[in-house]
Amino acid sequence: MLRRLATLALALHGAVAFAPAGGRARGVAMHGWMDAFKNESFDDKPSPGLSGKPPGYGSGGATQKKTVEVIVMGKKAVAIPGQRLKDVVRAARAPVRFNCEDGKCGTCESKVNGRITRVCVAKVPASGCRVERK
Repeated sequence: MLRRLATLALALHGAVAFAPAGGRARGVAMHGWMDAFKNESFDDKPSPGLSGKPPGYGSGGATQKKTVEVIVMGKKAVAIPGQRLKDVVRAARAPVRFNCEDGKCGTCESKVNGRITRVCVAKVPASGCRVERK
């Protein structure tokens, strides 16, 4: 009876989950817990670190995006091109008010690179920018 159960378990799962009272079943391979790691390599791999990255990129991994410098009312901030300029201005804690946050009211108008822009709907340009009072 026990031998039939062992054969059935071998046919279904490729290994026997239990052994007969006398020890190991003959012809049946017992898989241990560490067999799950036999294809793994636990060698120390060097960390890529900051070497080989072009200037202007952060210290993160391959998913790190290019960053640009944004000067908001004299305070330097770092932003990602295409990021909402409203978020950068708020992070810099600049005295710019946002009422509608939809670009309709004009409360947030400021000079961005010398041009009057509604900051709540503007994006950070790829070359960075300077935000000043209008």
